[in-house]
Order: sequence, then structure tokens, then C-alpha cells
Amino acid sequence: MSDANTTFYGPITYSPVWIFVGILLLAIAAVIIFLIIYVTRKKDIKTIDTLKINAPKVINMNVLRDKYLKMIDASVERYERRQIKASQCHQQLSLIVRLFFYEAMGFHADIMTLNDLKKTNYKKLAELVDSYYPDEFDTLEQGSVASAAENARKIVREQ
Repeated sequence: MSDANTTFYGPITYSPVWIFVGILLLAIAAVIIFLIIYVTRKKDIKTIDTLKINAPKVINMNVLRDKYLKMIDASVERYERRQIKASQCHQQLSLIVRLFFYEAMGFHADIMTLNDLKKTNYKKLAELVDSYYPDEFDTLEQGSVASAAENARKIVREQ
């Protein structure tokens, strides 16, 4: 019979790095499970009762009007210096008036089409933008920039 000491081998020793690798893998698995549970859990449905009440935003209309009147004047001045064409000026005036309505009332006129504007309660804005459309896309440059600018100034002053 052989000696037990010569045939019996002790446990193989592993590097301590493997313990850290195992702990790291378990931590990663725990994070993944947590993320899956967190992302797929049922969210609370927001209702009117649970929404926060935002304080109304106070806008100084005089400052806002002055800002947009200056923008209209700058656009007309660029046209008079021949830096832009009449069609570009009409396009800028249309955008300026739309942005004014957005800033003054929170009405997203800047992203609406003419047909969308016609369906709203802002009939003066729709009429003004409608008057700009032929001149905006006119290749013959026949539109009157002065009257278009005055119409834009008038609607900015009236709001």
C-alpha cells in the first residue's frame, strides 16, 4: 500500500484577485437587476391634483415691444442696405412677429404653418403672416417691405 502523504494532494490555492473578480461580477449583476426593476416599475400617473402649480410669469410688455420693434427696424435696415432681398426681409418679419407672439403670450406661433394659424383665435396674426407669404416666396421681388414692416410694427404695438 502507498503512503497517504504521497498520494493525497492539498487544495489548489487561487490568487486573491479571483475573490475580487467574483465580488465585482456579483455587484454588476446586482446593479443590472436593480436597474431592470427600477426602469420597469409602474410609474405614478400625473393628474391635475399632483401637478405643481407654476407661478404666472410676469412680462414687461413695454420692454418686449421695444425689443421686437428694434428687430423689425434692423431687418428693414438690412434690406435698405441691400444686404438681404425683399423676400428674405418678409420672411424675417414673419418670423419676428411669430416670435413676439410666442414670448408675449406663450403661443407657439413660431412653429405653426399658415393653415395652423388660420385655425386659431389670433386672426390678425394669421392675416399678417398670410400677407407675407406671397412676398416671402416671390422670385420677382415685388413686395413692399416698408408696408410689411409697418404692419409688423402695428401688430407688435397693439398686443
